[in-house]
Amino acid sequence: MKQLELNRRTLMGATAAMSAAAMVQSWMAPAQASVTPERLLRMRTNRTIVSTDPGYMVGGMETVLQYACLAQLATLNEGPDWSWSPSEFVSHVEQVDAQTIVFELKTGIQWYDGTTHEVISELDAEDVKFSLERIKESEWKDKAAALDHVEVTGSHSGIIHLNQPFAPVWYTWLASGTGTILCRKSVEASGGKYDGMFNFYIGPFRLKEWSPKQFYELEANPFWTGTPAGINTVRFFIIEDEKTAEIAYEAGDVDFTHISTDTLARYQSDGAPDNTVLKVYPGLLWTWMGINTEHPKLQDVRVRKAIQRAIDVDTILAAAYAGVAPKSHGIVPPGVLGHRTTSNYSFAPDEARALIAEAGAEGLQLELKTINRTDRMAAATVIQANLADVGIELDVIPLDPGPFWNLGLESSGDDWKDLQLWIMRYGDAPDPSQMSQWYVEAQVGVWNWERWKDSEFDALFLEGLGETDEARREEIYLRMQDIMEDTGAYVWITHEPVGIIHREDLSPSIRPNGWQFYMQKFAWT
Repeated sequence: MKQLELNRRTLMGATAAMSAAAMVQSWMAPAQASVTPERLLRMRTNRTIVSTDPGYMVGGMETVLQYACLAQLATLNEGPDWSWSPSEFVSHVEQVDAQTIVFELKTGIQWYDGTTHEVISELDAEDVKFSLERIKESEWKDKAAALDHVEVTGSHSGIIHLNQPFAPVWYTWLASGTGTILCRKSVEASGGKYDGMFNFYIGPFRLKEWSPKQFYELEANPFWTGTPAGINTVRFFIIEDEKTAEIAYEAGDVDFTHISTDTLARYQSDGAPDNTVLKVYPGLLWTWMGINTEHPKLQDVRVRKAIQRAIDVDTILAAAYAGVAPKSHGIVPPGVLGHRTTSNYSFAPDEARALIAEAGAEGLQLELKTINRTDRMAAATVIQANLADVGIELDVIPLDPGPFWNLGLESSGDDWKDLQLWIMRYGDAPDPSQMSQWYVEAQVGVWNWERWKDSEFDALFLEGLGETDEARREEIYLRMQDIMEDTGAYVWITHEPVGIIHREDLSPSIRPNGWQFYMQKFAWT
């Protein structure tokens, strides 16, 4: 996309959002006034589901489905602090020392087929062993980097042996989506992994209906003998654009949605809609502009460092995030060990021009790809203007989430070969190992789209997993971010807050990052 006038872009975006909202409304169920569990809960979700397999998912709303329909050893608690409790699937789970976790499952809990609703098998220790050990060979293998093996000691009991101490194992793995326990028989029958929705269930909900690009719906599992779901039916509407979701909410068509940062600022200033609760979470997100170090136009580190210094992040924060999102200096969010408060570069267009001249890269033409969201497009417009100021012509290419998330994946085709610049946002568990895991050499071609490799970085990552001294861990993760920044492959943008609105008579269950929900505990009041 060539540079657009801001007022024209805004007008086109609003028109598109209203058209999308009208389409969404056509397949939404009408609101109901009942406060009983039978009242439908209408949730907004931001994208279609590609895979709910814990080892091969994108990550995000998939974990909400896993928590609702599958099994875990532990669950994350509500509240502002990160803590965990044993799940309803275990009679006992305990970390007895730094490298040993014992568990015992409750007996008599059955897996059911998602189509026939017939019993498949009973949840047992072999399911736990299968589910946890397979993560070591998956796309999320760094979550299980500290796992040695799972020892089955009885039909429903076992020992998780770690190969080194790893204090945050509960928050980053066992109580997260990648710690989900699967039905071994079903997954093995499907070839060892699966795409799309799981076709088995065991938890408080089961999948009722799935229309891949429109919605998916959960209903209470009639065979569940644990704490009953507070709401019997939950429909998740796929609305990719946050502005469209906000229009749908204000029209009364959804009951719960995340909101954009500029709307968050407006609601904080002027008040939220009537009968609405506004919640704000610091989140565990980090947003940056990435640069492909292997692309022929960007292999010279001087060009990459020129781009770093050409971009005015303060203007991005004002234009794209309404001034409510803090400036970032790395991948680790505020409040997490290893958070940086300064960068080793700053906005310096004269330095950028000098580096471009030194590299002989005058007249450079580049592409930036981004998800077609209001904030990302506003950020891209600022970046486009900044680069033009130092002599780089930038073409901005907006994409839908599905194609965007395939760009850097070698398994999804050859798009990664042409990828140059992009705006990216990740979120993860509250430990710096989880922010840094995506940039090791093994992630090149998977989630390390910048495609650089550094032996010191990889060695520090492994050291950080086993280090228990917090001061040393802080040194490790600060150094790792220095290494990342020195590649020239990153322009740090923000750790944006997470804003949520929901109906005043809805009592939700939300984890401290603002993205993980336990649907079982949602209730109408």
